[in-house]
Amino acid sequence: MAVLGDSTFKVKVADYQQIFQVSRNQAIKDVKEGVFELSRSAVIFYPKEGRFDCVARPWLTEAGSRSARGIWEIEFNHKLLPYIYGLTNQFTTYSLRDCGSLRNPRTIRLYESLAQFKSSGLWVTTHAWLNDRFLLPESQQKNLAELKRSFLDPALKQINEKTPLFAKYRIDDSGKFLFSILDKQNPV
Repeated sequence: MAVLGDSTFKVKVADYQQIFQVSRNQAIKDVKEGVFELSRSAVIFYPKEGRFDCVARPWLTEAGSRSARGIWEIEFNHKLLPYIYGLTNQFTTYSLRDCGSLRNPRTIRLYESLAQFKSSGLWVTTHAWLNDRFLLPESQQKNLAELKRSFLDPALKQINEKTPLFAKYRIDDSGKFLFSILDKQNPV
């Protein structure tokens, strides 16, 4: 996605196709559906002051396609820009290219959690936190071996093979999970 102006972004079908490794026709369909869904969506605010106690603001003011070039230009609502740009300061960012080949939503969320701690190289968490964050099934909540066998080990295998991160974990004597994280592109 390229930035054209303060609020206009260019979405290239070819980039989507490459990142998600789908056919051109599938990429065209997916990008179009995504843009249309975003254009139908709004953000709801409940301001404490001002004229209204409930305000709905659409995400986009305009979306246009140049089909022959495989490009969509989307213009975000200027009233939402402070929130959109503010997100980059408050959340971990990573490229879709980094995790686009991951298919399982829990694996993607694990990647997001690991990416938050890649600069320190260490993430310490608990079984209870993993249960809450990943909405684990009862079998994984109650059985640590099952959690490792059916979620953590396969997810880390995919992350290690398909993303710029390499991660492994161990469980300490108190039961805490200690994940060590290495950025393969910038090893220490």
